[in-house]
This record gives sequence, C-alpha cells and structure tokens, in this order.
Amino acid sequence: MGGARACLGGITHSMTPVPSLPSTSFCSTPPELAHHFRRVLAIEASFSADQLRETTAQRMRQRVTLSAMPRASDVAKILATAGLPRALADVDRLIFTTAVHHGMTVVTGDIKLARALARQGQHVGNMALILKTLVTTHILAIAECDAILADLVRQHDFILPLNSPQTWTTLQSYRFP
Repeated sequence: MGGARACLGGITHSMTPVPSLPSTSFCSTPPELAHHFRRVLAIEASFSADQLRETTAQRMRQRVTLSAMPRASDVAKILATAGLPRALADVDRLIFTTAVHHGMTVVTGDIKLARALARQGQHVGNMALILKTLVTTHILAIAECDAILADLVRQHDFILPLNSPQTWTTLQSYRFP
C-alpha cells in the first residue's frame, strides 16, 4: 500500500493520500485521524442535499479537492460493462465510474459499492480498515483506536458489525467487503 494512488468518495465514500495507506478520503474523518490525511478528494455529487446536511457539506468543502469526472462517453462505456446492482444509488454509480476511470481507491461504508468495485479489481476499503492499518503500522496506538471507536459509538456511527464489540479486538479480525 503506497501513498501514490488516489482514492475517491462521497459521504461514506472517499479519496485522499495517507502515509502508509492507499490514497483514501472520507467526508466524515474523525478529527483524531484528520491529520493523517494530506488531502481528500470527492465528487461534487457527494455534496448534494440528499447526501449531506448543508452544515456538514460546508464544513467538508474546506477539506476536499473535487475530482474530475470522466467524459460522458467514458461513463457510458464503464456502466455498460460493469453489471452494477440495480439498487446501487446514482451517486455510488458516479463514484464507481470515476474510480474505475481514474484507477482510484475508494473508501466506502456501502457494501454494494465495495463489492462492485472489488469485482472490477479496484482497491476498496472502509473506515475500519483504515483504523486497522493505522494501528498495525504503529501510527496509532491500540488505546487511541479504542477511544476513536468508543467515540464513534457515542455518535451512533458504527464502523464494525453492530452485533460485535466496537473494539480493537474485533477490528483485528475484521474483513471488508
């Protein structure tokens, strides 16, 4: 995993280069982790009212760089051969085509998007895998990881399976997608 790749996303999806991590981004980066990300890339559609609250969108716009979308003809070609699930949201289709076109890694909490990207051979992860990598590469201590997970639980933002303890012990064996 190098910091040279770019990553793409939206609300629960993202893009940005991270030391020792694939380039990733996410619009809801916990403040404790924000300093590990040099920049965050996103697509404009990620900021629409049906994706983010206005106050969150305003705050996140200061942190992101918008990624160029592929030409309409490229979008059509990618979508024609992708075999995406019908239930995949329009914004996820845009993220999918942009990531495939630019060869970006995607950070997402959406399992349907993650599986579609993995089938295309794209690198895909989520916030839990980023936390796991930060701990295993000794960038973040286990106690800090547990504190972040506990803080996310207090905010009702579960990044591990709901039926599991939201701790480093659970994260160690966690897989996605």
